[in-house]
Amino acid sequence: MTPRERNQAMAARIRSGDLAPYAEGGYVLRVLSTPGRVSGECRSWPIAVVQLKGQRYICGPNRNRDWVRNLLSSGWCLVEGDSPERQSAVLTEDDNAAQAVATYLGQLRRPSSMWPFPADAPVSKVREHLGEIAVFRLAA
Repeated sequence: MTPRERNQAMAARIRSGDLAPYAEGGYVLRVLSTPGRVSGECRSWPIAVVQLKGQRYICGPNRNRDWVRNLLSSGWCLVEGDSPERQSAVLTEDDNAAQAVATYLGQLRRPSSMWPFPADAPVSKVREHLGEIAVFRLAA
């Protein structure tokens, strides 16, 4: 199965079930959409949304991924099932961003080789990589 096929299957699974409510210090799965930076056509992908200190964040292990580049270009996304669906997405590199990544990886309870540090890395180690990973703060 290709990565695109895996994403489509996961998005279908998220869309077919009841959406989990947000909880402080945890994450929920959502489908996000944003316009492509070249085509302008909406692109969708499944992603974890972390809630920390009342703010919501999405995190990516690499700024060169297409969804990250599309989001950087548009500055907004649609979060299916949220109200309002349209959210601004601001790239952030502060301590809360590092904590959001550490919170997400800590909740995974499994290793992930996609990140440039181990899943159990302390916030201080995550902070060292904020210039190469992507953390967006979402806001209505």
